[in-house]
Amino acid sequence: MKKILYMAALTALVTGCEGSTDPIEGIGGDGPGGGAITQAQATGDWTFTLDRTTATCSSGSLPDNQVLIAHLDVISNGTLVGTTSGWRASPSTTVRGLDGTLRFNDGFANLILRGSAANTGMELRGTLTSAGAFNGTLSDPAAGLLPVFGSGACAYTATGVKTG
Repeated sequence: MKKILYMAALTALVTGCEGSTDPIEGIGGDGPGGGAITQAQATGDWTFTLDRTTATCSSGSLPDNQVLIAHLDVISNGTLVGTTSGWRASPSTTVRGLDGTLRFNDGFANLILRGSAANTGMELRGTLTSAGAFNGTLSDPAAGLLPVFGSGACAYTATGVKTG
C-alpha cells in the first residue's frame, strides 16, 4: 500500500510541476523550451493582411486590405537574420530589410520592416503560432523612425498566414 501511495504522490508532484507544452523541455525540438512555436515553424514565407485602425492616415499610407509578403529567417536564439529576411508590399517586387526578434516560448514577435530610405521603418508586433497564423498590429512609423508610407502615423491590425 505504501508503494502505491508513494507512486501516486510522485506522479501528482511531477505532473503538477510540468508547465511547458514540451514535457521534456526542448529535447528534440527547435528553439528553447519547445514552446508555442519552433525555429523551423517560424522560418519561411508569411503573408500579412492589414486593416487600418487609425481614422485618418496621411496621403500615401497603406490602404485597408494591403498585403505584405515577408520571408523570416529565424536563428536559434529567436533573432531574424537581417541579410536573408525581407518584406515587400504586394504587388511591388521591391524587397526591403526586415529584422527583429521572436520568443519561442509564447510566439511573440517584434519585427521592424525597414523602408527604402534611411531611418524609416514600421513595427509589426504580435503572435506567430505553430499552426502558421499571426495576429497583431502594425505601426507606421516604428518608434524612433520615420514613416515608410505617407508622411504621418498610421496604425493597422495585422493577420497573417505562413505560406511556405
